[in-house]
Amino acid sequence: MRYLSRLFQPVITIPKNAVIKNTEITCKSQRLLLECGLIRPTSSGLFTILPIARRALNKLESHIIACIEAAGAQRMSLPSLTSSTLWDKTGRLEEVGPELMKMEDRHQKKFLLSPTHEEAVADLLSDVGPMSYKQLPLLLYQIGNKYRDEHRPKHGLLRAREFSMLDAYGLHTSEDCARTMYSRVSDAYAQLFKRLQLPVHRVSAPPGSMGGSMSHEWQLPAAAGEDELATCPRCRQAALDGDQRCETCGGALQWLQSVEVGHTFILGTRYSLPLGAFYTPGTGGPQPILMSCYGIGITRLLAACLEHLSTDKSLRWPKLIAPYDIIIIGPKEGSYEWQSIGSDEMDRLYDVIAHTQPDADIIIDDRHHLTIGKRLVMADRMGYPTIIVIGKAYLESPARYEVYRSTRPDFESGTQTTPYSTPAALLLTEAELLSHLEGNDEQLIKSSA
Repeated sequence: MRYLSRLFQPVITIPKNAVIKNTEITCKSQRLLLECGLIRPTSSGLFTILPIARRALNKLESHIIACIEAAGAQRMSLPSLTSSTLWDKTGRLEEVGPELMKMEDRHQKKFLLSPTHEEAVADLLSDVGPMSYKQLPLLLYQIGNKYRDEHRPKHGLLRAREFSMLDAYGLHTSEDCARTMYSRVSDAYAQLFKRLQLPVHRVSAPPGSMGGSMSHEWQLPAAAGEDELATCPRCRQAALDGDQRCETCGGALQWLQSVEVGHTFILGTRYSLPLGAFYTPGTGGPQPILMSCYGIGITRLLAACLEHLSTDKSLRWPKLIAPYDIIIIGPKEGSYEWQSIGSDEMDRLYDVIAHTQPDADIIIDDRHHLTIGKRLVMADRMGYPTIIVIGKAYLESPARYEVYRSTRPDFESGTQTTPYSTPAALLLTEAELLSHLEGNDEQLIKSSA
């Protein structure tokens, strides 16, 4: 049984009518995460991820892992430190230069904290020796922290100097093979964002310093985004640049700010050739492995979700990654309702819901010294998808709970902002509540008629 009073959540309390002048807070996701006690800055662009946000990240990672492994990926882990020599051989040490965090060990060997691992993967393949063509294609991935010496970190987790990322690497014998895997992983990305109910657009993009023959960015509309996305409401096509009309259907384009939450590339031999990563074909001598790579910024995606969905005053989460699904709020200690109900009913209801909804994450707000109204406002600000209040209505016959559930417009609309809203409370008996939590709204309507 989980109690809110036991959570480590250092909320920032702002006095009423206080004027906040903090130019370091530049977007709502950053402000809400800080004020609600989910992250804590340590220095410019660096943050401690506190327990509640960590729960959401764990859930997000689990869905990312499920989708990438469904595409055939195998998980591994590479060191965060990469030899600078490898980056020098591919030409990126000088090209990317200022964004790299560099260091030397006691033997004066030069390393960098990797923002990405193409060189490390190519070096690994070179070290294990030429692979047989029968072992390819392969898809390897890892999830770990990456580092980038941002000139001007801002927007909290949207542009940080340390960030969590999925990076996956495809290994191929031909361009056709690479394109087949590229399509399969792109489908996995699309499935992930569909699960999260986020209108993420896949758009062609320049490969930049990564190089290669094909590149796509995955863009989520959000007001704090630093990219501009042209979208067509008629056919849902999108692009990072465009004219006034959509080339596909001729519809007028809408321009939205957006955040890049993923990037995919076909790299060819950009890294394998200079670093000696080869395979042996059926006939002839060794050939360089063709590579593709796939990235999702996990901490950035979390912040982008909140930037896209939240209101100015309250966090709103994709349902699948909300830190807790349900919060139960009981009466204030010493009130008339408390004398009749006490705390036992909260514990009992917790057990009933946990039994009927074993996958639900439930928490009890046991801060009974606070009024129901104050705790309800705080719960709404935290964005709990379902809030259950045991108050005056529970003393009626039949006993009923006040239930608040966040709702949102159709995610496929792809509009600039599609915030959740918290409707008026439903008054439900226990049977109706359990049916409602199971998603049987039609049955609920009939029973309430």
